[in-house]
Amino acid sequence: MNVRRLDGRLLNFWVAKSAGLVLSTQASSEQGRHDPESGVWHPHSYNPASDWSHAGAIVAEEWFFIEDKLTEWFGPHWPHTPAIADQPLVWFMRAYVATHFGDEVEDVYGPPAAPHLRDPEPLAATPRIGSKLFGSSWLRQLSW
Repeated sequence: MNVRRLDGRLLNFWVAKSAGLVLSTQASSEQGRHDPESGVWHPHSYNPASDWSHAGAIVAEEWFFIEDKLTEWFGPHWPHTPAIADQPLVWFMRAYVATHFGDEVEDVYGPPAAPHLRDPEPLAATPRIGSKLFGSSWLRQLSW
């Protein structure tokens, strides 16, 4: 999948992978807060694609790499690109993922529907590499 198309939970998943975070095995309430020092993330509490408090440190630490990627994608006038002006955080996180995994990432298939999840959007969980699921141990750790 092209990194420039990542959005929502799928983008959050790839940002977490890029940051080296491990999927939390603990149940999390919808109102749970992400602890940036914990080294783990949970789909309900980690939202760097839409929450500056989660993404701000990433942008601050990785700015030059993010800016280089945006320049590669859009040219030197990338700050004036309407798509970026409309959703800067999404584009910063896409560029961050691309600096770690390149412009293409593996397609990701979400786990079976879980009754405790509020919306039916597929939860970014497991990229498929060849015929094997990469990271399927993450899914086994969760109580879906």
